[in-house]
Amino acid sequence: QELKGSFKLSYYNEYKSYLSKTSMWKYLLLLCLATAPLLVARAEVEEDEIMDSDEAQELKDAEPLDDGAPIEHEEIPQQPDEEDYAIKPSPDAKVFYTFPKQGDETNFPGGKVIKALIGFQNNGEKNFIVESVDGGFRYPMDFNYVIQNFTSFRYGREVQPGVTQTFLYMFVPSEQLAGGSRTFGLVLNLNYRDADGNLFADAPFNETVSVVEIDEGFDTEIFFMYVFLAALAALLLFGLQYLFTSVFGGRKSTRKVIETGTSGGIDYDYIPKEHLKKQKSGKKNE
Repeated sequence: QELKGSFKLSYYNEYKSYLSKTSMWKYLLLLCLATAPLLVARAEVEEDEIMDSDEAQELKDAEPLDDGAPIEHEEIPQQPDEEDYAIKPSPDAKVFYTFPKQGDETNFPGGKVIKALIGFQNNGEKNFIVESVDGGFRYPMDFNYVIQNFTSFRYGREVQPGVTQTFLYMFVPSEQLAGGSRTFGLVLNLNYRDADGNLFADAPFNETVSVVEIDEGFDTEIFFMYVFLAALAALLLFGLQYLFTSVFGGRKSTRKVIETGTSGGIDYDYIPKEHLKKQKSGKKNE
């Protein structure tokens, strides 16, 4: 019985200590739940204070200076565009073109000389000086990409007001560009200046064209090739004939011809009689 009493007493003490511990945790949990709203409210108040201080600083920065003068912002100078540097045509001049021997202005033969007549009309009151004409093939999608450059023709001719002059320009499209379905941008530029030295440029022709191959009925290269073959064949036949005659012609025997003179039918009228008498007397003595 004493053992049972001591056991019950120890068990009661342990149970009492357990209850005390659990009750302490309960009190702590209740305390946290009670103080949580206060902490949240305090954080919101601090955030509002920070926002108010930032807004006050922004308003202070936006206030004018003490002297009341407004803040002047420095103007950044605008850089001119690339188009401003490009040489443009003069409003007092007019240019035009024609291809006198080209029926189709969209197809140009490769390897052939193309002639173009560039006209310049002075509609202003000052003299213009036509400096040069140049041209070339450009890539159709990007005209800054040059495929073939043509020779530049220089003139240096003065055109007076109200006068129209024509300039001859020639170019040769490359044979390597001929054939296929490729197209190229053909650009012809006329460069000129006025009496004050201002430079101008205008493109009388700026179109997309093709380079084609020309099928000619008479080809000089084939003709000269046939002439060379014929001469070679004739030379070969002459050599064979000479060889044949030198080898087989030397074996033939050649007979000597003996001259026997003439007999009978002698005309004695042309022989002097003295000789005839001497000849007869000589025969008698024998």
